[in-house]
Amino acid sequence: MGSKCKSSRAYDLMMRFIFISLFAICVCIEKQTVLASDATSSGKSEKFVGHKHARRKLDDIGGDISIDCGVPAGFMYLDEKTQLSYKSDEEFIRTGVNKNISSKFMSANLQNTYATVRSFPEGNRNCYSLRPPEGKAKTYLTRASFMYGDYDDEDKLPEFDLYIGVNRWDSIKFDNASHVVIKEIIHSALMDEINVCLLNTGKGTPFISALELRHFHNATYRTQSGALVLYRRLDVGSTTTQIIRFKDDHYDRIWVPYPGFPGSASINTSFIIDSLVDSQYRLPSAVMKTAVKPMNVNDSLDFDFEIGDPTLQFYVYMHFAELESRQGNQYREFSIELNGNLWEKSVVPEYLQSKTISSTQPARGSKLNFSLCKTSNSTLPPILNAIEIYILTDTLQEPTDQDDVNAIMDIKLSYDLGKGWQGDPCSPMYYSWDGLNCSYNGYKPPKIISLNLTSEGLTGKISPSLSNLKSLENLDLSNNSLTGSIPEFLSQLPLLRVLNLDGNKLSGSVPTSLVARSQNGSLLLRILGKGGFGTVYHGYLADGSEVAIKMLSASSSQGPKQFRTEVELIDYYKNLSPTYF
Repeated sequence: MGSKCKSSRAYDLMMRFIFISLFAICVCIEKQTVLASDATSSGKSEKFVGHKHARRKLDDIGGDISIDCGVPAGFMYLDEKTQLSYKSDEEFIRTGVNKNISSKFMSANLQNTYATVRSFPEGNRNCYSLRPPEGKAKTYLTRASFMYGDYDDEDKLPEFDLYIGVNRWDSIKFDNASHVVIKEIIHSALMDEINVCLLNTGKGTPFISALELRHFHNATYRTQSGALVLYRRLDVGSTTTQIIRFKDDHYDRIWVPYPGFPGSASINTSFIIDSLVDSQYRLPSAVMKTAVKPMNVNDSLDFDFEIGDPTLQFYVYMHFAELESRQGNQYREFSIELNGNLWEKSVVPEYLQSKTISSTQPARGSKLNFSLCKTSNSTLPPILNAIEIYILTDTLQEPTDQDDVNAIMDIKLSYDLGKGWQGDPCSPMYYSWDGLNCSYNGYKPPKIISLNLTSEGLTGKISPSLSNLKSLENLDLSNNSLTGSIPEFLSQLPLLRVLNLDGNKLSGSVPTSLVARSQNGSLLLRILGKGGFGTVYHGYLADGSEVAIKMLSASSSQGPKQFRTEVELIDYYKNLSPTYF
């Protein structure tokens, strides 16, 4: 039942029951929830299935990112329905396998992006890495789309979690194999790279159909903290069943057509609505040129949304534009109440110009009751052109320290490490990268304190990027094929306590700074391999004592005197194994 306006006069004293029947977003998006066709064949080939409404194009639209997951590497096309340019996901992720949905779910009405998926049968966390040209500290809309379509021939609906960066975005669940699930989130990027991750929760293999990123004006959709997950975005008063998105909407928001509420009537205009006055939101004219108003001029416009979960917090954005040319002393002014509380005292829509009223504080409750009530000065009833409702989600989990991220990414690239290293190195805590240990200190960014790359097939020199892991306490590079000298920069790691370089092909002498730290007991140093004098052998005495046996090579450029001097020096190290020559 709609909330009663406190400012209403006697003619509006009778309470009205309002029953809202929202179109499900998955049904309204141009019939994207596709029922099984008459095709009798349920088999499918993993050969890429072409798109009827697609043609190749080698450019993209602006700095936005549109990914059709599961299409072949290098494939790009222009979707003729949306006029958006899509590309394959090869440059954004290194894991997963491409799959086609079952032929029985293919249809002429099926949007191109739902014909293929990328599936992730391996790993608990698989992440897309997006680098928009606008960079960090900007506002973005990220949209992830899913349709199962029995791509794996198992006819078993999976469930899994979706993360944006290090914070949980939502859970992905399906009603049936043709059910399209679309998740949108508006967020501020903390780093230049935005990670979208699919987490295996043990209820089926994660997959994704499409991934899109749109850059927003920073002044739009602002909150005190957190990100905004889309709950509803309605084109109110729409006279068609067509969704509205790009190119009508500059930001490519998806507007679901909604004819109106019980007791309301649709109004529209053929004129273009100017959104430049409210340039922050850039509302599409196609959305703003329709609206609803109460059938009775003296009634309020009442409607509600059943939420169910009283713990959720919401941000609301209402959009208005006057569509009727006022005559004489006609005047439209109304207030807005939300859950019985005054939300906006006075709204006066401007003729053919967009205006947005938005939350300054999140609303709470298991039900959102809205009442738009004409003021005593108004001769015309309230109107509503469009409404957006978002769920506020916490983004309290801090990503890994940026300097550490830069360093470990450089190390990953220099050694071509796979290891399932995707997304944030340290967060979430239970999904940190293999071989890493991190420190977690309240709301401060986690830092890498231990790195174990033993037996990873590393070749070449010791990466100088290791010197940028300033919180590193334990470094194990043993049993690889590293060459060159032991670099001096390792001594610049102030917290390093354990350094293991055993089993490599390193040459030259140990830097004196590392020797000194080992000698005073602040560093446990383990360095065996081929040195400047010759091979260093690792062995055991009869009593089980572990020893390093260093032998002078006849081809060594350094003489016996220098060899004896170094051995005598090593004899003073407190934390090294005994050395024999």
